[in-house]
Amino acid sequence: MNPRITAAAGVVWLALFGCAHALEQATSPSTTCESLARASFPEPGTVVLSASSLDAGVVAAAGPGGPAITAPAHCHVVGKFHNRVGANGQRYAVRFQVRLPAEWNGRLFFEGGGGSDGVLSPGVGTLMSGQPAGALQRGYAVVTTDAGHDNAVNNDPDRQGVVTFGWDAQARRDYGGAQIGAVVRTAKAAARALYGRPPAFTYFAGGSKGGQEAMMAMERFPEEFDAVLVGYPAFHLADAGAVEQMWDAQSFGAAAKAIGQMTPEGLPLSGKAMSDDDLLLVSGAVLKACDELDGLRDGMVEAFMACTTPRVAPALADITCSGPKTPACLLPVQVAALTKVMDGARARDGRALYSDWLWDPGIAASTGQGVSQGWRSWKLGPYDSPVNRSLAVTLGGASASAVFTSPPTKVADNPDALARYAYGVEVEQNWAKARVKWGAFNESAVDFLHADATDLSRFTGRGGKILIYHGVADPVFSIKDTLAWVMAVDARARGRADQFLRFYAVPGMNHGGGGAATDQFAAFDALVAWREQAVAPGPLVATARAGSPWPGRTRLLCPYPAQARYAAGDPERAQSFRCVDGVDSRAGARASDPAAVAARP
Repeated sequence: MNPRITAAAGVVWLALFGCAHALEQATSPSTTCESLARASFPEPGTVVLSASSLDAGVVAAAGPGGPAITAPAHCHVVGKFHNRVGANGQRYAVRFQVRLPAEWNGRLFFEGGGGSDGVLSPGVGTLMSGQPAGALQRGYAVVTTDAGHDNAVNNDPDRQGVVTFGWDAQARRDYGGAQIGAVVRTAKAAARALYGRPPAFTYFAGGSKGGQEAMMAMERFPEEFDAVLVGYPAFHLADAGAVEQMWDAQSFGAAAKAIGQMTPEGLPLSGKAMSDDDLLLVSGAVLKACDELDGLRDGMVEAFMACTTPRVAPALADITCSGPKTPACLLPVQVAALTKVMDGARARDGRALYSDWLWDPGIAASTGQGVSQGWRSWKLGPYDSPVNRSLAVTLGGASASAVFTSPPTKVADNPDALARYAYGVEVEQNWAKARVKWGAFNESAVDFLHADATDLSRFTGRGGKILIYHGVADPVFSIKDTLAWVMAVDARARGRADQFLRFYAVPGMNHGGGGAATDQFAAFDALVAWREQAVAPGPLVATARAGSPWPGRTRLLCPYPAQARYAAGDPERAQSFRCVDGVDSRAGARASDPAAVAARP
């Protein structure tokens, strides 16, 4: 991949993307919404639970205390298929909802899930990367699914709570993405029944687990989709969850134990391994080592591939206490734990079991835009919590024991039980258990979860396009792992993957957003313009949101391996930067060199 792109190229597609949404005249329904309750659907046993015409207005709130989500007038269809009784007497089905606007632009938008799934989201078509409104408001039909289990029903407190579906082989497989094909065909059938014609283009967009689902969509159901937007993907979820998150919990747990931070039950409190002020010291060390590598000291590290442990280590040594802990220094045990985490999970012989991580000042972000995004939330947990609340322990421990390893291990759904599992499990053994075949389909977690195929010709051969973005400071899935896959795809395509794939790194961004980053940019618009107008994405103009250190700051996000470098002018404006060939000259290696990307075992 070797895009030679200027800032001016980005202006071209910015002028064009609006046209892409108006290629076809809006289509109105040719029948009533309520008639879809009696429509024929391709998946046997499909039951339509409701088909209702809704006026324009509020459909949901964006989380507790969040803003209201509005939608235009549309037909709302909710249904399910694959109804059955599974493991431990649990009732399962694949639920779906389709929202079909009164003024349809002829396109279908599949919105990915997140976390352990199990819910139907508001379903208005989140465009991700901070883009306003949603696909439904733009005239897209939108489909979502719970991925084959229902958190309100499939919830056993003695077996991992809402992750109890991990005990059921079919539910595991559906969670991995097996249901995507049936769901998208159902949505297409609903559109055909209502409008009298099928969608002209079908898109999948998702981040995190939804990013894994987007990759599954193009890899396993390539004939159903035209383009995919992949954000910070969980495409190696079994290794990231069952291995790396346990490694993180144990590393910071050991540091907490060493400094005497324990629960009354004798468990380390990983949240107290490092304070927010300690993480700010780390962020400062990263900036001292790497900020100027991109030509400008601005609190952001654009030359991210050069910000390696050997480069950062001297700056960390400068803030390591030579005596008792003070606000100006970190204890050696804290530095050791942090370095161990950033080096990634290792086998006893030193072999990498997942990936190492890049150093980025976004490490200091305590919560990101939301509580589940920040570096601390995942790696450490809240500092003041009296129990272990890191997502590595809670979500990671539950999923690792029930879904990501075989056979499942019974763990109760409470913080102490999950912490005992996370602190006590043998990490290398979990890596092996992620590869144990089990259940009715004789599948391992790697089989049904990992979406890392490098031959994408069935998708790209019919014009499929892929746009991927990932935060450099993502604490859940390492950007280096995603880059390793991108480079493997490029190698398989003999260096021509830029004909169908673009990858964007977002310096400072945590998991999906937040952090010291310019994390708002029109990724989906760029993808649509590429697929429908053949306008290949160039630099994306990204803006820092309110709450960042620099609200309103703009920067260029450059297609990898290019990187933004300051040229001249106002350093707060994107037009003062240029995308240059990704040479980290002071590191002595091209950013596009596969040797600079972590190799997987």
